[in-house]
Amino acid sequence: MKKLMYVFAFLAFAGCSSYSEIARWESPMTINDGEVPVASFVTQNFSYQLLGLIPLGSGVPWTKGDADICDEFNVSPFSDKATVDNNLVSLRHALDRVGSHRVTQLRTTEKDDSDWSLFLVNRHEVRTACIILPEKSEAPAARASR
Repeated sequence: MKKLMYVFAFLAFAGCSSYSEIARWESPMTINDGEVPVASFVTQNFSYQLLGLIPLGSGVPWTKGDADICDEFNVSPFSDKATVDNNLVSLRHALDRVGSHRVTQLRTTEKDDSDWSLFLVNRHEVRTACIILPEKSEAPAARASR
């Protein structure tokens, strides 16, 4: 019974540990000299460490599925997978889903927060966001030379 209580306490503590979203572009607004973006992308993962040293658990990067939003309690216990590299893996998955591999305005931020837990548990957040552009078509001269 005690073990079950610890599991529920951890689940309540960790909350939503991973979030990713592709927002399909439905606006005529253009960027980069008239290009209309395909979508915007954002992903964030959280990890939790005891005293800032011992990993308690972290969100798992979004690497599968066919929905445009992944907002799940997907935790890897006793690990720290909230990294920029793992967020870029999620971005690659999103680019494959959209069918374009051009991005602009790529921003990644990392933030540590221990104030809410009386400094016992540190929450590390890694957030990555960008705008996905359409693939460039080949120039007419390049196609004619083939």
